[in-house]
Amino acid sequence: MAELDDFAHALEKLTGDPMAESVAGTVTVLSASEPAPRGRFQECALELLAEAPGVDERIVQTAVVTRPQSWPQVGQVLPARVSVSHPGAIDVDWDALGQ
Repeated sequence: MAELDDFAHALEKLTGDPMAESVAGTVTVLSASEPAPRGRFQECALELLAEAPGVDERIVQTAVVTRPQSWPQVGQVLPARVSVSHPGAIDVDWDALGQ
């Protein structure tokens, strides 16, 4: 598995992906749109505080498509990769929502 991770990292660097130089961190949900009364999967608009060692804290706006029962909650902390060189680039572990 480590070889696959190494290959993915090399590919990110080769293609200029902003996540090539990212570090492990977290995002805290600052705000989340409300789910509609019906719908199996819905888009949730989010404002997140991204934090990681060696990176200035930053507020990032993004969205995720999820089930209403797994809706992100204000104050929830999720694991994420945070780009060192591109302030708005994050890769959140959305599986941590419990989908």
